[in-house]
Amino acid sequence: MKIGNGWRRKLFRGSASAGITAIVIAAVLILNIFVTALCSGNLWYHDLTPEAYYNVYGDRTQQKPAQLYTLMDETVDYLDYIIDEANARREGDEPVKVDIIFCAAPDILKQTDMMRFVYYTALSLQKEFPETISVSWRDVWSNPSSVDEYRSTSYANIYQTNVIVASGTEYRVSTLRSFYSYDSDTDMSVPVGYNGQKQFVKQILDVTGAESPICCLTVNHGEPFAELDLADRENWPEYKQFLNVIEGAGYEIRYLDLEKDEIPENCRLILTFDPQTDFVSPYTDASIETSETRKLDAYLDQAYSYMVFLDADTPHLPNLEEYLEFWGISFSRYSGKDADGNRVEGSYQVLDAANRLDSTGDFFIAQYAKGKGVGSAVMSDIVTSSAPPKIVFGNAMPISYADTYENNYVMADESAGTEAYSYGYYDRGGTIRAIFDMFQAGTSDSRAEIYATANGERVTDANGNPIAGSGIYQVMTLSTESRTVGEGEGYTTIDQTSYVCAVGSTDFATDALLGTTSYGNTDALLSVLRYIGKEVNPVGLNFITLYTSEMDLVVSDSSGNEYSLFTEAEFTNATVVMAAVPAILMLGAGLIVLVRRRVRH
Repeated sequence: MKIGNGWRRKLFRGSASAGITAIVIAAVLILNIFVTALCSGNLWYHDLTPEAYYNVYGDRTQQKPAQLYTLMDETVDYLDYIIDEANARREGDEPVKVDIIFCAAPDILKQTDMMRFVYYTALSLQKEFPETISVSWRDVWSNPSSVDEYRSTSYANIYQTNVIVASGTEYRVSTLRSFYSYDSDTDMSVPVGYNGQKQFVKQILDVTGAESPICCLTVNHGEPFAELDLADRENWPEYKQFLNVIEGAGYEIRYLDLEKDEIPENCRLILTFDPQTDFVSPYTDASIETSETRKLDAYLDQAYSYMVFLDADTPHLPNLEEYLEFWGISFSRYSGKDADGNRVEGSYQVLDAANRLDSTGDFFIAQYAKGKGVGSAVMSDIVTSSAPPKIVFGNAMPISYADTYENNYVMADESAGTEAYSYGYYDRGGTIRAIFDMFQAGTSDSRAEIYATANGERVTDANGNPIAGSGIYQVMTLSTESRTVGEGEGYTTIDQTSYVCAVGSTDFATDALLGTTSYGNTDALLSVLRYIGKEVNPVGLNFITLYTSEMDLVVSDSSGNEYSLFTEAEFTNATVVMAAVPAILMLGAGLIVLVRRRVRH
């Protein structure tokens, strides 16, 4: 009887112990879920990121500490002003509302530091301005149509790394790279500064009623749309999609006669498309008082951008092309004799038979730039997608580096998974410029061909053979001029860089190629326009210097001398100790409890 009672007592106590354990574990899990949800919903976090110093209003003597997850006072003050001004313009209407829309689920946004910083900045803005700013997300991977209203055209793609800021009918789509600053034009893979607060302020300023940046289309050189009404573009024979993409990138479009008109104050981009006559320049006539190239040069000195489209049929434009040479851009022209010994002036045309879309290779699929330079950085969002779109060029004229530029070669980085690449570099009298490839025809395994053409016909030599060559040819390039302005820790930021983008094909931007989902020309053009675009720059909101959380083996002293802080063996020992000590302590505690129970019984 006593044995039975003892067995029942042990069974009861064991069952009660197991039940209590299960209840405690369940309670802990429920409490953990509840607290996590409560902290996430109310953003109850303590920012443990190191304090970095940023410059206020560009004055290096005025520095304030800032942390990655904490809004700066200047950000809050600036947005207070923007929201008050926007509501005042509404004159009694509903208060202004701003939606910040991410294109992936929160668990995906939190997986990487770069995306997480941006996401938590948006949540902080929502917490600070709950009546105005709201944060949401759409899954563009499984439901692409969920962001259809934010596409510049029905043929544009929006990727998981894009961030949309919208207010009413106005919206801006930002790439992840636009929230960061980089320390070098030749290595764009690692950010050195986080300017997410600045980027959000710029976008909110833009969509809540501030004047949009202007893109001026030059019209005094025989451009195809010079005589067409911008308001009646639906009746245009082509290029409707071209203008839609420009507007979708956030620009207001205006025509500009560069010889007669003053460049608008809010113009951030000047674009020349398929000119048939040359620019006015003092290089050919020093007596000229009004110089288009001189005005363009003064404009680019303000860290703005210029974009030009030519093709194999574009007549030689000595003044414009000589000016572009200063930016490292040399369109490939032919000057020589034909089969009859007559002097001819023409250009070279690219044909890529291995990637052709027609019988001749005139229309071909171009190759993305390799490596990690600026050219590949522009296309980083679409290149890293699951299926990078095909970019098509037609009737293309190749582009090479100007003779005054040095050809620099960057080795492949196997650890980072990047390929080798080259770029052109110029450094004279304090002017630092570089030119990078964006798209090319041909590869090392299947070379493209070029043929000399004049008056729409191929030029042949005395034996009747076409004047031709083969190799890898650039069909889109991006030139930069960097200026050091002392933001953050003294790095040059993207907002202080001038850009000149050269495209060797006008067919690239026709409705036939922009108005289809089969090719990615729309995505490529949008990427360029957004990358080189300059919006209103909020004064005093500079980037926060990023830090590394990794343990470095090598550090520098105050004199710049490098030395080893820990050896590899010390790192290994520390790792083993940190992994083993907790396990040993837990095992010891368990043994003590077990022994004490046995002794007690």
